Amino acid sequence: MWKLDPRAASQDADPGTYLPLPSYDPWYKAPEGWEAAKPGEVLRIRQHAYNMTYIPISNARETFQVLFRSTDSQENATWGVTTVFLPQEATCDKSNTTSCTQPILSYQLPYDTSCLDASPSFGLQWGEPYGEIAAALGRGWWVSVPDFEGPLASYGANIVAGKITLDSARAVLNASASHYGVRDARVALWGYSNGASASDVAAEFAAEYAPDLRLAGAAIGGLAPNVGTAGPLLSGTQVAGLLVQGIIGVTSQYPAQRAYIVSRMHESGPYNATEFFWASYMSGWSSLLYYSYVDVFGYFLGGRADLDVPQMIDMFVREGTLGGFGVPNTRLFLYHAIEDDMTPVRDTDVLVKSFCDRGANILFHRNSWGGHNDELTNGRQRALDFLGDVLEGTNLMDAPRTGCKTVNLTYMQDPAQPIT
Repeated sequence: MWKLDPRAASQDADPGTYLPLPSYDPWYKAPEGWEAAKPGEVLRIRQHAYNMTYIPISNARETFQVLFRSTDSQENATWGVTTVFLPQEATCDKSNTTSCTQPILSYQLPYDTSCLDASPSFGLQWGEPYGEIAAALGRGWWVSVPDFEGPLASYGANIVAGKITLDSARAVLNASASHYGVRDARVALWGYSNGASASDVAAEFAAEYAPDLRLAGAAIGGLAPNVGTAGPLLSGTQVAGLLVQGIIGVTSQYPAQRAYIVSRMHESGPYNATEFFWASYMSGWSSLLYYSYVDVFGYFLGGRADLDVPQMIDMFVREGTLGGFGVPNTRLFLYHAIEDDMTPVRDTDVLVKSFCDRGANILFHRNSWGGHNDELTNGRQRALDFLGDVLEGTNLMDAPRTGCKTVNLTYMQDPAQPIT
């Protein structure tokens, strides 16, 4: 979990050094007439987005941000923002040939919050949580980090997340050609946990929604393929805040369901609507601390039964059941801890089988060492190596070129060994 609290960080920030919070940033708004643009079309570019003197992400030479047109969960026009990091020496700078293909990694950082101001485009000014951006930059790749939850911070709404992820890649390709002279590029996706959901749904939607976008592959770890299975398990646990954020985030795309849950909440007492929606002003980390071990269903007049009604079930099934949006038409690497304590591996087993039965190309690693947070670390180098395979043509992971391969392994990443 990203432990940065952007709102707190912004209080002491020099406005001449750091970008303003998205909710106060005039640039972070779609320009007039934006609805007429096509999905993935660039609406505006912010050159030199971050002050590189202060940014604590190694291997980064420059940044820019792109605001682009996209599509929400209701098929309405929306927009998104992505932040692009340029490496100290890009792959095509090293080769210095006109035939070079520049690798671009779309990195879906899980930020787990319904607070717009905690989006990566703002928070990354203070650094990254896992060192994965720096590692990718060290390979000479461009790294694009989309605010994939969109302008409503729709945490858990996988449909809009998948489409914004795809449109961010389209927009970066457009900007790279028009502003940076990139003649050819190859794009891959990477995400863990909620970032994995955005990456998976993007891969599922790609063939139909973005047939012009040729993805080289996707690395997807710690995936939650069935919110109906995983979500209710979070209430009363240390990570109950994720359930609070998810209910707020998903209903931001469904006004009728939002009105319904508000009508079913206590107006006073220790578990009331005001306290519940405080989460929309918190970072993911802050909400984990605040709602730790809270009975989330206690906020509702009828308890869990208030969420087990057709309109809510239909919404969560539509947004949270992966595998139904399409079959990925790119190479996939899925990695999951067998003892994952947040999202059962059996759900990923079912999803992988479903994809493979329909002709997908997958390497699936099931790791017997550790749980959900452990696999974030343990799978990191393998994910980078797979991404190198699909972006640069190496074969470190021995992934199948067609069909599927499942590997049961026991692997712990040495914390003293840097990822590369």
